[in-house]
Amino acid sequence: MPQRREDAQLIYLQAIAERLASISAPALVVDVGGGRHCHFARYRTSRDAIKIVAVDVSADELAANTEVDETRVADVTREMPFEPSSVDVVASEAVLEHLTDTESFVANCARVVKPGGAFITLFSSKFSPHAIANRVLPESWSAALLRTLVPGSSGRLGFSAHYDRASLSEISRLLDRYGFSVSDVRVSYYQSPYYEFFVPLFLLSALYEFCLRTLRLRNLAAYVVVVAERRATTAR
Repeated sequence: MPQRREDAQLIYLQAIAERLASISAPALVVDVGGGRHCHFARYRTSRDAIKIVAVDVSADELAANTEVDETRVADVTREMPFEPSSVDVVASEAVLEHLTDTESFVANCARVVKPGGAFITLFSSKFSPHAIANRVLPESWSAALLRTLVPGSSGRLGFSAHYDRASLSEISRLLDRYGFSVSDVRVSYYQSPYYEFFVPLFLLSALYEFCLRTLRLRNLAAYVVVVAERRATTAR
């Protein structure tokens, strides 16, 4: 299946690795929703050149994170705990779909990201079948189903998801409104592993993905990676 080769997390990490290789030291990189691990810390040239700060709502999660230089507890829909125009890169993986107010998050990022700085995100699109099911089913059912389909996910996956403007079209408009220019968009349609427990459903899902990919319906993709740069002009 051609869609299987499009690994969203790998695309996201490659985008960050390229950015880290291009920015001038010293630089400040913020890992939003950093939790216990920073998946891209290994890509920086040195700790002296690039400082990574993990931000999360959970102090307990951050306490286990030894891969970053600093941790800060904050709700990013309310604040980004950094000085204006002080951040070179804001990165977030599997965060947007869990926010109750994505616009506030983007606005807060616009305040702290330097002109020319980057906003890089990977999120699950609200229009994917698994996201729709997650919104339709009661939260307890969704959590139980996820534990069944993805063994070992308890405590790691299954956080409350709201999918507030969690689509390519909506996040692109928000970024433009708050002074970012989208420079790269990559998508992955592959989500069939959720249905491996039932072969006919898996095959139906794979066919659906293949059709979306062939027609290039990016707004219906399962996962989206967006890279945007902060413009020098003020937000509109």
